[in-house]
Amino acid sequence: MKVFVTLLILLFSMWGSGLRAQSTTTPTATRPSTQTTVAKSDTYFELSMIGRSFGDSVVVRWAPHNVILYREINRSGGYILTRRSLGANGRLQVDFQKDIKAWTLDEWKQRVSRTDSLAAACAQLIYGKSSVLQSANDPVTLDKLMQQKSQDDFQLMFLLLLADENVRHATGMGLGYVDRAVKKGVQYFYYLTPRYNGKLLSVDEQKVLVSNTGTYSRPPMPIVRAEQQDRAIKLSWDRQVTDELFSAYYIERSADGGRTFRRLNRLPYTQAPIQSEQALYSYVDSLKQNYVKYQYRVVGISPFAERSIPSPVLTAQGVDLTPPVGVRNVQAKHLGGSKVRITWEQPSLSPDFAGYVIARGNDESKPLIPLTKQVLGKTVREYVDETANPYEKTFYKVMAIDTAKNSNPSMAAYCTFKDVTGPAKPKNLQGYIDTTGFVRIVWDPNKEPDILGYAVLMANQADHVFTNRTSSYLPTSVFDDRTTLTTLTKKLYYRVVAYDKNYNPSPPSDILELARPDKVAPASPVISDYVASDTAIALRWVASISEDVREQILFRRGANTETWHQISKLTPKLNSYVDQQVKPNTPYSYMLVAVDSAGLRSAESFPLNTNTLQMAPRPAKQLSVQVGPDGKTIILSWKHPDQYARFIIYRSNEAKLLRSYDAVNREQTFTDKAIQKGQYEYAIKVVYQDGRESGLSNRVKIDIK
Repeated sequence: MKVFVTLLILLFSMWGSGLRAQSTTTPTATRPSTQTTVAKSDTYFELSMIGRSFGDSVVVRWAPHNVILYREINRSGGYILTRRSLGANGRLQVDFQKDIKAWTLDEWKQRVSRTDSLAAACAQLIYGKSSVLQSANDPVTLDKLMQQKSQDDFQLMFLLLLADENVRHATGMGLGYVDRAVKKGVQYFYYLTPRYNGKLLSVDEQKVLVSNTGTYSRPPMPIVRAEQQDRAIKLSWDRQVTDELFSAYYIERSADGGRTFRRLNRLPYTQAPIQSEQALYSYVDSLKQNYVKYQYRVVGISPFAERSIPSPVLTAQGVDLTPPVGVRNVQAKHLGGSKVRITWEQPSLSPDFAGYVIARGNDESKPLIPLTKQVLGKTVREYVDETANPYEKTFYKVMAIDTAKNSNPSMAAYCTFKDVTGPAKPKNLQGYIDTTGFVRIVWDPNKEPDILGYAVLMANQADHVFTNRTSSYLPTSVFDDRTTLTTLTKKLYYRVVAYDKNYNPSPPSDILELARPDKVAPASPVISDYVASDTAIALRWVASISEDVREQILFRRGANTETWHQISKLTPKLNSYVDQQVKPNTPYSYMLVAVDSAGLRSAESFPLNTNTLQMAPRPAKQLSVQVGPDGKTIILSWKHPDQYARFIIYRSNEAKLLRSYDAVNREQTFTDKAIQKGQYEYAIKVVYQDGRESGLSNRVKIDIK
């Protein structure tokens, strides 16, 4: 079941949006005939049943509303499915009665591919452990009852979702039947009777009427909208409309203008209603960079495992919404009269940095008015305001601006027009963080007689912008704070600024670095890429972002075992590994765990499932080249035993690299008519009917004069 861990964050809504939504539909010219009968009383233990005609077949689906009922019916022998139709005498006649029950483990092994991981999940859900109790003597507690309820709901959700995604899975789990012995224009009555004695649970017989009216047309996916974000695209679509038709979705993206699409989610995607967005489904696609256009579309999945017509293609791109690094240490100095010099420091410049705008106001809590109509250059570090009013409070802010017009205002700097000398820098900062998250900081009191108080600033990193932690000026040189310990940020940084009674600030104190007690496991590594050959598998991953990682542990398992085996301990920042202890044409799975300096282990990374390749196919041989009889063409010939293969011709001329140029099918000669004077080099690649590709053949060169 580890292969389905990511579904925990994707799937929280029950199958009711599938079967129950479909149960209310009525037959139309474009919608299949679908009817259902619900149990008389809306009790906890019910069955729902639906059916749909496809012209050449009828698919019947049903679902218990409780996993306990599902298990009890399976233990009792499954169901009896009866089909009736109107005979020539106008009366209902029995066409057949069939026993329907879940496949045994042997039947799952025989009827599905070993590479079908979803089928393995189906079998696990049916025959795996279903009780949280360790043994018959394990005491039953309220906590375990709640765990059992949560586990039962989760298993039922998986059962129904997997049945929706694939008709074969639904059949194997005893939740569906495909009737191919049907005729067009005939109405069929299907009756589902559980083989259950009803002593503990009460469940009624279910029935559904399906009119096999003709060929079914796939429903279209409604319009999907895109919200462009910073290095991300948020897709959304109407929940009320789509819940009538689909129970899950595939999201697809194109990077070549919509010619080809790649599926972003390997497993079906659905989403529980969020209070703030109950009317919408949403999906966020993270991007590597902004301003690269992509095309998106969404495909719906119905409870009958149908794929909808994709939604209309939309184009979107990430946009820069991140402001530049803000300035620090903004100072405003009175030069006399109405002149004030504003200076600042810029810790770093981003590539898209544009410059600065100076703003002034009388209240730092309100928006300040820009003084500069044009953006100051990126190398400017001071500005003289010649229109200041020396008889009122004056605050200044320096806003860093980038080329996308994102701004980052500095902290407000107050200008004192009489006493322009601030207190001395606070010294000798000391402090600690205890195991409860309590923080205490002390420093030497300033000796100036006009000290108003102190402001304490804090940041998560020494090079970040420090933010104020005090709501007013501290009268003493002691500050108490609280912080969380459940964070990946291991340290806090504090500075203290002293203010006099004219609100002149001192220079910030030296930075005080405090370490949090380590109670947080490191972040998990993320496997990002791999390359498989017939003799090795090369892995690449994004290492844990936690700063105190001591080592990374790489695990591997084969296809026929659930047990992970450690294959290597790696250094913290290593992000690649080549596993050469593998066999050709064999499936393997890999996962990583990070261990920090305190011995805490991260969660297991999402596993990578892959296969080593078969032995490499043979390339073409004896490639030769000659000038054609007319002197205006080049003739290539080669030898290869597979007469049905496709041959890719590679060509280069002068200093250009060898690139694919043309291709032929089932021929072992090629005439190049597009030539000019100069030197040409050729090679051949073989593409077999099963898609395998060989390496390049021997290279040949020829001079055309």
